Order: sequence, then C-alpha cells, then structure tokens
Amino acid sequence: MTDKTSGSEQILSGLNNYLLEIINDRKVVEFALKKVKADLFQFTGVENYINSFEKVLKSNRTGEPEKFLRRFAINSENKFLRIYKNAEPYLKNIHTVLTLSNSKTLLEIFKLWAQNNKRLHVIICESRPKFEGRIFAKQLLKQDIKVELITDAMMSCCIPKADAVILGADSISNNGNVINKTGSLAAAILCRYYKKPCYILASNDKLSKKTKFKQKKQAVEEIWKFRDKNLNITNYYFEEIPKELITKIISG
Repeated sequence: MTDKTSGSEQILSGLNNYLLEIINDRKVVEFALKKVKADLFQFTGVENYINSFEKVLKSNRTGEPEKFLRRFAINSENKFLRIYKNAEPYLKNIHTVLTLSNSKTLLEIFKLWAQNNKRLHVIICESRPKFEGRIFAKQLLKQDIKVELITDAMMSCCIPKADAVILGADSISNNGNVINKTGSLAAAILCRYYKKPCYILASNDKLSKKTKFKQKKQAVEEIWKFRDKNLNITNYYFEEIPKELITKIISG
C-alpha cells in the first residue's frame, strides 16, 4: 500500500483486483481499506473509490460488494476510451508531446492515440526522485511508440519543440486547480511562456470537493543521503497547477 511510482489509476486497478480476491473475508477487506486510506490519502480517485465502496459494505446487501468491484473493473476499461474520444479533437494536430511521471490514464490514451498517429513522439521527464518517467517510457516503448527520455532540468529546452504538454492529474480541486506530480507546475508555466497548450487528461473520479492543497514532505534520503548541519533537503511529490495555466481539462 506504499506504492510511490504508480499513478492513481494503476493503484486503483491493483486495489480493486486485490479486493476481489479477498471479498469473502470482511475483516481483511476492512483492514485493507483502512491501510490504503492512511497511506494513499493524497489520491482523490482512491479516496472517492473507498468512500463509495464503504457505503456498499455498510449496506450489508448480499453480493453487492462483489458486484461493485466487478462493475468498477468494466467501467475502468471504458473510461479511457471516453477520455480519448473527448480529447481527440484537440490531439489531431499534435505529434510531439511532453509529459512526466507515470500514468495509466496517459498510457491507455497514448496507446489509442498511436493507432491513429504514427508520428507520435513522446518526450518524458525522468521524474525524480523515484524516476517514474523511466517506468512510463518502458511501457510506451512496448507499444512501439517513439520516446525521448530527458532529465527534469531539460524541460525548458524541450517544450519549445513540443506541440503540447499533456499531463495526468492526481486530483482536480473544486476551484479548478489541478494537483499532480512535482514538475507539472514548471511545465505549465513554460507552456504559457512558449505559447504551447497544456492539457490535463483525467477521469471524472479525480474531481475533489477540496479547495486547499497541503504539501507533504517525503523522505529526504530519496534525494541525497549526504548530511551536514548546514544542509536542508526538501522532497515533495505533488504540487498545484493554477487553472489559469491550464488550456483545458479533458475528462470522461
């Protein structure tokens, strides 16, 4: 339950499959939900999923929890196609795109996109400190999609040659701002400077009622194990993109 390299959609898919395996043991299910809520609270999709599933559990209707899990699995496959269809009008003139981190939503959409765009070229920031960008790059390469992996610091060099920046979202706040992996804000600001579109592709379950975002510091050893009394290391995984920097949020 402490996955630090997968996107929320991938985590949700794994959680749903795991719950299907243990659905007949109510105590194990409740323990798993409690653990996930404690470890993955920052993912709105996960939070919304658990809230909905807990309501079904509390109803005590025989067979309903398993039906919920199986419906979720089917709907998950369909929602990527819905997002792609909604995004298609905006993607038709895009061939080179920059993104970052690791996202199942973007993976599934890029797979669909590549079927209709053989020129698709994806530039991916390596996404320190956990290097999720490398994971995403490998997944795209398996789909025969052209990939260029860059350091996060090279973003400003590569956005000028990209047609657009496309990002996922870990949460879409009630005020229209988007929470995503660190580096997303820099990408959005660079898009504004270079007059490039910045699109967010995310499922509707990423919508949150919250309007305030609070940073949480992560383990400093992930950045550097060196220590000195005058050295301070800060490690954040997520940041907020103001809605003014986003060209369009495309959901489904």
